[in-house]
Amino acid sequence: MNLIDVIDENTILTKLQSRNREETLNELVSVFEQENYISSHDDFLKSVYKRESEGVTGIGNLVAIPHGKSNSVNKVGVAVAILNDVVDWPSLDENGAKIVIMLAVGEDNEQSKEHLKLLSLIARKLSHEEIIEQLLNATQKSEVVSILSK
Repeated sequence: MNLIDVIDENTILTKLQSRNREETLNELVSVFEQENYISSHDDFLKSVYKRESEGVTGIGNLVAIPHGKSNSVNKVGVAVAILNDVVDWPSLDENGAKIVIMLAVGEDNEQSKEHLKLLSLIARKLSHEEIIEQLLNATQKSEVVSILSK
């Protein structure tokens, strides 16, 4: 699996005006619902909050990777939000988040494997500071797809 296989321009938000983590999570879950990645906004959002309660999803360098596993997931997906401003987000470096990459995966074993592969691919990609800088400056959905697909 490559990121290009799951990156969808329709699930990317650039220049998102979000005041806090809750608004950001809600926006990304809404995008998944609009694009039929999930069947229930509330069920999936609940699974995201459950995961958020288990530990920080902010990996540092203004990046957060929230995720949820739920039976309401129709297909594995990745949604990306590039925020206009940094929002408070529990993170390893306590600097908040401005790039938020949400994963949607189902609860069966096969999708759980996909979940781990996606997390690994994204974490590896975002370990490069130049990738983070490019994402922070991205204003078009196509730019985000291009940056994450390299």
